Amino acid sequence: MIISVKHLSILCSALLVLGGFTAQVSAQPLFSDNFEDRARDQALIGNNWTWYNQTFAGNTCEGESESGFGPADDGDNSDYQQENRNYWTASNDVGQGDSYFRAGLEVPAWPDDNGAPVVLSNMMRVYGDQYYVPGEGRCKRTLIFQEKVIEEAGTFRFSFDVAQDRFGAPANGEVTAAFVKVLLQSNFSYDELIFEQLITSPPAATTPEDVTTAAQEILFTIPEEYIGELLQFGFYNDHSTNLGQGWATAAALYDNVLVQSAEDGPVPIGPAHSGSWYNASQDGHGFSIEFGQQADGTPLAVVYWYTYDSLGNPIFMVGAGVPDGQRVEIPFTSPIGMIFGEFDPDTVERPAGGTAVFFFTDSKNATFSYTPSAFSTSEWGHMSPIDNLALTQLFQVPADEYFSTPQ
Repeated sequence: MIISVKHLSILCSALLVLGGFTAQVSAQPLFSDNFEDRARDQALIGNNWTWYNQTFAGNTCEGESESGFGPADDGDNSDYQQENRNYWTASNDVGQGDSYFRAGLEVPAWPDDNGAPVVLSNMMRVYGDQYYVPGEGRCKRTLIFQEKVIEEAGTFRFSFDVAQDRFGAPANGEVTAAFVKVLLQSNFSYDELIFEQLITSPPAATTPEDVTTAAQEILFTIPEEYIGELLQFGFYNDHSTNLGQGWATAAALYDNVLVQSAEDGPVPIGPAHSGSWYNASQDGHGFSIEFGQQADGTPLAVVYWYTYDSLGNPIFMVGAGVPDGQRVEIPFTSPIGMIFGEFDPDTVERPAGGTAVFFFTDSKNATFSYTPSAFSTSEWGHMSPIDNLALTQLFQVPADEYFSTPQ
């Protein structure tokens, strides 16, 4: 459903245009960002993320805003990059505590101070206006977003993963949300033509070991008459100090941001699906999965399954297969016979170990099904198949979302 709402013009919009988007023949996205190519101490978040603050009367950020301010609204564009800094480089830790970005890189998210493995990879933290004066009796909205000129009508999907911030979930009714806007730039008014929003709902977590992500999305439609106008999409949070709410507990973590034609469907398997995969409730066995391309450009998946026989002895299986959309079938072999210290390849036997099917809903979530072979049944006691075991990505190998196109 399209909701037409009129809000304060975002004056910095004309300065932030990233270029137009069009519907594409392939499933290449209109925009994607998984933050895996980032370092915590880089000056900017990168990839043209920017911010805007709005102030609303009362305890909720509803209706028309009273005022707004962005990094270009002071009339001095010489400090535009300074005002868009990654929060790490704008912090007192590096001697620049006079300004900050309202968002920052978590590399990785939820790091364990003792050096233990973490479940999440790089994410973007979106949080509130820390300079909001307590007792103002106003609601503050902080928006972190992208924008593009619209060149094509149609229905589109804005999808992302969300996780709870490590400093706590909203405690007093603070709001974290995703949004899509279309602004009227053709007459320079920047009135809102579309405002779609979705409250983000990260799963509850208390330790790095139990933090998980939830996949959410907004479907939105661009009519023909909005071609040439400005699309904004991103995230915001609302907090009112009048209700005891705070900027830190108005934060959430976001990852795997994607905008694509709704006709393209879910993103197919790509190199960014590479990494370590497991089911948290069955911690102790899992998979190392690598997605790459052969010399002729054909995609290839290589999977190592670290598992056990029916007596509890550790074994492993290995296999390879060609991805097909969101699915890849892996015929496992079960290597035996090589003697430790000799490592003579002529001693290795590679009987069939059964067949697995992995189905990926995105680069963070999948299911695993397994049919044992005659050998794995008789030798390892694998009597029962496995059907649609939920998997999550424990560790991601930084890589592009899509396979390259052979020239």
